[in-house]
Amino acid sequence: MKRIVIALAAAAVLAAGVVTAWNVFDNSSVATAEGADHTVPSTVVEKLAKENYGIPFVQDGPQSVSCPSGLRAKMDYTVRCTAVFKGETKTMLISVTGVHGDRVSFDYGLEK
Repeated sequence: MKRIVIALAAAAVLAAGVVTAWNVFDNSSVATAEGADHTVPSTVVEKLAKENYGIPFVQDGPQSVSCPSGLRAKMDYTVRCTAVFKGETKTMLISVTGVHGDRVSFDYGLEK
C-alpha cells in the first residue's frame, strides 16, 4: 500500500512539472477583434507580443514590437512584425491559431 501511495505522489509531481513546463513555454495570446474588418488592432498585437513572447532561460522578450497592420480574425492569418531583442532587429511572425466569435488566439515565432 505504501508503494502505491509513493507511486501516485510521484506521478502527481511529474504531472505538475509537465503542466508547469507547458505554461512556461507557451507563447500565445488571446485578444478581441474589433470593427467592420474584424481585426485585432496592431497596438494590441504589439503590446501582447512584447509582454508574452519569451523563451525562459533561453531568450528574453523583445524590448519593442512594431506591426504594419492589425491581425485579422481569420485562421492562419499571419502578420510580419519587427521586434528588437537586445538591440538586434528580428522579424516576428504572429499567426492566428483560433477564432471564436470576436476572440482571436494567436502565437508568436521568429523568422529564421
